[in-house]
Amino acid sequence: MKLQRNTLHAACLTAIVLLLCACTTLPVTSTLPETARRLADTIVSQYGTTSVQYAIIDNGRILLSGSSGVFSKDSNRQVAPHDIYGIGSTSKMFAAASAMVLRDRGLLDLDCPVTAYIPEFTMADPRYADITPRMLLNHSSGLYGSSFAHTFLFDDVYTVAHDTILDKLAAQRLRAAPGELSEYCNDGFTLIELLVERITGISYTEFITETFLIPLGMDDTRAPGWDFDKDAHMARVYLPTFDCAMPHDTVNALATGGLYSTAEDLCRFAEVLMGSKPDILSEESTLMMQQEEFRKGLWVDEPGDNLFAYGLGWDSVHGYPFGTYGIHALTKGGDTQLFHSSLVVVPEYRIAMAVISSGGASAINYACAATTLQMLMREKGIIDQPKSPKSLVGSTPVAIPDELQAYAGIYANNLSTIVMAMEGNLLTATHTDGRPQETYAYLDDGRFQNSDTGISLKFVQPEDDRIFVQQTQLGVLPGLGELLVTEFKYQKIESVPVSRTVLEAWNTRIGLRYFVVSEKPSSQAYVQGDSIVQSLNDDFSHGYAYAGIRIVDENFAENTLLFRDAIDMEFETHDGVEYLHAGDLTYAREDSFPELNAYTDSCVIGINGYSRYLLVGADVEDKTLIADIPDGGAIAVYDHVGNCIWYSTVCSTVPPVLPPAGKVVFIGSPGDVFGIAYE
Repeated sequence: MKLQRNTLHAACLTAIVLLLCACTTLPVTSTLPETARRLADTIVSQYGTTSVQYAIIDNGRILLSGSSGVFSKDSNRQVAPHDIYGIGSTSKMFAAASAMVLRDRGLLDLDCPVTAYIPEFTMADPRYADITPRMLLNHSSGLYGSSFAHTFLFDDVYTVAHDTILDKLAAQRLRAAPGELSEYCNDGFTLIELLVERITGISYTEFITETFLIPLGMDDTRAPGWDFDKDAHMARVYLPTFDCAMPHDTVNALATGGLYSTAEDLCRFAEVLMGSKPDILSEESTLMMQQEEFRKGLWVDEPGDNLFAYGLGWDSVHGYPFGTYGIHALTKGGDTQLFHSSLVVVPEYRIAMAVISSGGASAINYACAATTLQMLMREKGIIDQPKSPKSLVGSTPVAIPDELQAYAGIYANNLSTIVMAMEGNLLTATHTDGRPQETYAYLDDGRFQNSDTGISLKFVQPEDDRIFVQQTQLGVLPGLGELLVTEFKYQKIESVPVSRTVLEAWNTRIGLRYFVVSEKPSSQAYVQGDSIVQSLNDDFSHGYAYAGIRIVDENFAENTLLFRDAIDMEFETHDGVEYLHAGDLTYAREDSFPELNAYTDSCVIGINGYSRYLLVGADVEDKTLIADIPDGGAIAVYDHVGNCIWYSTVCSTVPPVLPPAGKVVFIGSPGDVFGIAYE
């Protein structure tokens, strides 16, 4: 994992295991409250969450409100309706609705260039001038994705994401032409935040407060910088390697994913999104938000119900399994490092459900909401019994046609590289990172099917030369419900020649990792273990530094993929240390880290302010580190496999024991001196 991949996505499918099994069956004798509570209890008992809060609104009335788990492990008290959670990317719906309110007022044209509202917005790619507010809202702007330096912090309000977004974009290219395809993009919503401020002349939080929170009575929806008692009102969050609760989750990208709320408040806001509050947002605008924006560019050729089918702000305007009943459902999910949320809205019947959790994943919460809403619709006579599980398994394997051999080769997404080969009726997919090889049988309907996972693949080639692997996955979360995702999973890349001189330079980096050094002492990056690491390929002979990032020269590689959260890589060396700049983060090469030994009595942060990593030497293994930490500084300790086992920002009362073959990172400001002793 990489920090820049840790985005506020609609559903963290990588955070859970999707298992093919029997569909969740709702007992005929169950009532709605019993079903909701049972599902919430399942999330807590089986899916690694501390607490879950949920609510349903039905034609303007909070029909159901409940919870499972505890507010905190120390107090062991039940979660109350007014307890607050981070909602992650569900915050984007406030930004989308804000833009549409400005449209209603005649102040915003969705199809006018963004530069008309933010004249200083510029990029290194001249195509930026074609970006419109609509493209920001439907994820088709072509922006690289997520500028999140100093954004995910512990109890630290820091507005750098908002304040520097224009400077960062000014140095960026586009990964795709504006409007070419919809691919999730967080930075687009930070631009929407700026756009709202430029048009209205007030802060974004002032605007959403005046427009939504006060009129709707959303007294429990807050922003990180607001003055309220977080200890009393914010549900506690935990990580597996720590016994204590984490400091309060602070995501300093408000429109992108920084708001706090409750399930009941989100249900009240859903009334705006379903068109029930025309005095706030016109029905015309809510209908515009629900349109199939994803169809305006490249998209999978079997959209149907899908976890991702973008509207304006919405992750999906075709939530599964509602389409199987002929019902139109809208969905939005959000994931921070610690909190997770899902909002499901059914405009036709004026109902919505919100599920928020400490721990878990938004996809888990979505499955809970979808199953509960099916029960509600059954009780209301809208649907009969739940449908049987959708089958994606084909029946007849056949020989692979010769013409498909042209699709064999190397494919990549932003996280991995895979080699596709075909023989007989089988496709083999070999991961270059050592994960197990996958095998797919070719079926008479033109798909490749893995009988163990139920995942099916097909090759898609639009009018241009690009080739994609389209993946469809039907997963069932035991005890909760189903998820259906169809997406472009990989893009074909071609080997590119690399000169001997360039290859020699890159080969010095084989097998090495780079650790983030540019984050604040309050950053969640340091406690996330492997998320602080930027990896490289183990073989550069194909011409790629990592996945689809193509090597250009000895110290630079550029993205070639259309997928979300793209990055370029640039290396430079100072004082004998090689640094990697990737996205808006900086990393240091691990073989430059000095040893922490019995003679080490201090660590000084250099003039560049970068964090310093030291390797635990044999003579201090299993000793207790006694450190004098300067004001505002921090220390984190990692075991031999990279797990963070101690972080002074989180729990600092008991000094850490230094693990064998571990690492220690010292985080501070230029000139900070950390005193070091051992016991």
